[in-house]
Amino acid sequence: MAGKFVPETAVVAAVDDADGAGKTAAGRRIAAPRPKYCRTFARARFAEALPEIAETLLKQAKDGSVPHMKLLIELSGLNKGDVVPRATKKRGKSLQAILEEEWQKEKDEIAAEG
Repeated sequence: MAGKFVPETAVVAAVDDADGAGKTAAGRRIAAPRPKYCRTFARARFAEALPEIAETLLKQAKDGSVPHMKLLIELSGLNKGDVVPRATKKRGKSLQAILEEEWQKEKDEIAAEG
């Protein structure tokens, strides 16, 4: 299952058997990844198991488990609500902008007179 954290090229098509050892669809064991790819391998395995994990959490929450409900709410982001950006106070013009504006006005007045 490819996604945001697991690139499509790194996805390992693995199915867990009863003893938990990872095997491919052909029935061969999945070799341990090199240290360079451990994080990608772990993400791929987690992405494969995520639907089952979510179903179990949801089932436990429906049965009335408060910790499971809390975890689901936090993972889904429902506890954050609508985040309203803070109103920022608009700063006035800088001293340089004010002086340049006055200088331009004086320059325009001189050009209009002469």
